[in-house]
Amino acid sequence: MSSGEKTQTGSQSGRSDIRKGIENAKVFQLPATGRNDAKQQEVSEDRRFIYRDDGIWRRNGDGAPYFICGPVEVLGESRDEAGQNWGLLLAWHDRDGHRHEEAFARALFAGDGNEIRSRLADGGLTLGAGPKAKAAFLEWLASLQSSQRARSVTKIGWHRFGGGDVFVLPDETLGETSERVVLQTLDREASLFGVSGSVEDWKLQIGALCMKNSRLIFAASCAFAAPLLGLLGEEGGGISFKGSSRLGKSTALRVAASVCGGTPQNGAGGYIRSWRSTSNGIESTALASCDVLLPLDEIGQLDPREAGEIAYLLSNGQGKARASRTGGARTVARFRILFLSTGELGLADLNREAGKATKAGQEVRFADLPADAGHGRGLFEDVHDHDTPDAFARHLRVVTGQYYGAPLRAFLLRLTDELRMKGNDVIQDRLRGRMAALTAQWLQSYPEASGQVRSVAARFAMVAAGGELATEYGLTGWDNDTPGVMAEICFAAWLAERGTVGRREDEQAVAQVRDFIAKNGEARFERWVDPVQGDAAQSEESQPPGERFRTQNRAGWKRWMKGEEGKHEWRYFLTAEGMSEALSGLNRRNATQTLIETGYLMPGKNKNSTVISPPGHRNIRAYEVKASILGTEEGDR
Repeated sequence: MSSGEKTQTGSQSGRSDIRKGIENAKVFQLPATGRNDAKQQEVSEDRRFIYRDDGIWRRNGDGAPYFICGPVEVLGESRDEAGQNWGLLLAWHDRDGHRHEEAFARALFAGDGNEIRSRLADGGLTLGAGPKAKAAFLEWLASLQSSQRARSVTKIGWHRFGGGDVFVLPDETLGETSERVVLQTLDREASLFGVSGSVEDWKLQIGALCMKNSRLIFAASCAFAAPLLGLLGEEGGGISFKGSSRLGKSTALRVAASVCGGTPQNGAGGYIRSWRSTSNGIESTALASCDVLLPLDEIGQLDPREAGEIAYLLSNGQGKARASRTGGARTVARFRILFLSTGELGLADLNREAGKATKAGQEVRFADLPADAGHGRGLFEDVHDHDTPDAFARHLRVVTGQYYGAPLRAFLLRLTDELRMKGNDVIQDRLRGRMAALTAQWLQSYPEASGQVRSVAARFAMVAAGGELATEYGLTGWDNDTPGVMAEICFAAWLAERGTVGRREDEQAVAQVRDFIAKNGEARFERWVDPVQGDAAQSEESQPPGERFRTQNRAGWKRWMKGEEGKHEWRYFLTAEGMSEALSGLNRRNATQTLIETGYLMPGKNKNSTVISPPGHRNIRAYEVKASILGTEEGDR
């Protein structure tokens, strides 16, 4: 069977362009059932209905028959692997003669039928008017049966049937399987996977301009890498181009989108989604983008209060658990997403705006990549004979509006052919080996790199592997090692922006305690000054600075005492409650151990805390923190 099942037909010229240069490409389509042939009569033997060239009619006893709808072909019945989600695969021609094919869930027939009538009418099918015609239309649908079978799925992306892998797009199924596979959903969304131009057009007009530009090649490689998530069993996640406006971030997003698809109205820009949504809306968008790149523009439009939750939702690939109308549990939405984002703000900035701490896991899943390439041209290193970066960006906007969608389909067609011929294990081992080699190469100077850094390196390496595979397939026009070199440049920029190869929690522990002490000072740390006797009482150094605040809601004490070098300084003693507040959002045990290892926290004999007796109190256990955590020898003097 085949590698390219069409489920909705418009202009066919784009399809042939997609397969140009792909050897041994085959297109499969189950034979359509004609309106007047014997097989069509087998589909519905109900004598209540009359099939004519001008449509389907309902007999009316002794009266004249009345019109139900235009000609419709029943290509088969569909169901999923569990024997659920039954539906009908219908075909019809619109008023311009274009053929449409769509699978409709039988659940749509249970109500008044308005949804299925609306979708058929939207596809150009003529429907009978009036209550009698509507009721007869539902009668006709309920009577339909077919011996032909198709396999239904409810989301795009990879699906495995009978030992074979297929990739389902809204209008095409790529790969080999014993049965036709169709996308069948209760709610239809407009397909954004349009095609304009050929692979050669994309290579010459867009791929060639990506050369010498690390961020553009990395963005395009993300589009080729997204389908590899499911094959490799990698976790979802994403990368966000972060930087000030007018750097070219949206241009890079359009380049990535042009690999995947677009719309006639907006070109590749029609494939780009907006961050302006709730977590429920983003979940729906992610479900419609399973196993393909999800480009999201301007994260600043996202509600800061939901930023962290959405970062986890997209990367974990699992929607919210919800109750059904009867109180039972609904099926949880599951998806695999690689997303590419833009914004002037990063995830940490949004969390800070919402008054929340950024967890290390969020940073790993949502990597902020500096958009500025550092060559004085914003996101670009080379503008290819254009006078200014702005002129180059405008040109890319024009060409991405003209050529889009062909590279992804050609990539999936070639990949599914390789999976069929060589087997999943061979392809997976090869890709994993390349990712491991790239990760080891990038981190060879950082043997102490934490697991968090290695996770992000692995994602960047997967992006590189996707770009290299597309280049090997002849889809980009780049040199074979170009995606890997450019991904390494981008990873180095991310690592420099992060500032450490260690665990983010370690840095956060120090930063949060530092900020807590600096922010609160004497407002929450009660003074503890020991009486000074003899000549030392006359020493100016031995006297603490004057009091500036009255302590309320005490978090601990600040004691004026000699430090390790003999100089007087404040020493901070945080109560257990005060330390918990300072380390909010972090594991307190791990964080205090980090503070001890960095030398900022002085442990007691057997515990991380020590016993103190401040004025008016006896034997209180507290955490002793040096003033050097504030970054100056004098503390907050």
